[in-house]
Amino acid sequence: MKKRVAVQEGLHEAAELLKEKGYSVTNIDESKVPIDVIIYSNGNKEYLSHNIKGEMEMPSNNQFVKMINIDEVGIEELINKIEEID
Repeated sequence: MKKRVAVQEGLHEAAELLKEKGYSVTNIDESKVPIDVIIYSNGNKEYLSHNIKGEMEMPSNNQFVKMINIDEVGIEELINKIEEID
């Protein structure tokens, strides 16, 4: 079964890639169900414009989730990094 992935607002290219590959994609702030991994970017200015605090608030069912910084991994390696997660 494919992992459920929360993608930070504004990372549209990553979200589309994951959907094309069959992943269940959700938004970080709106996820009401447990997720397997969060994709985020430190340099994502669009997210900050939607969220003035610049903080991610997650429900308690998602407090211990693997996180991947797309700035470090790159879009080309994103799928490989997700698949490496247990």
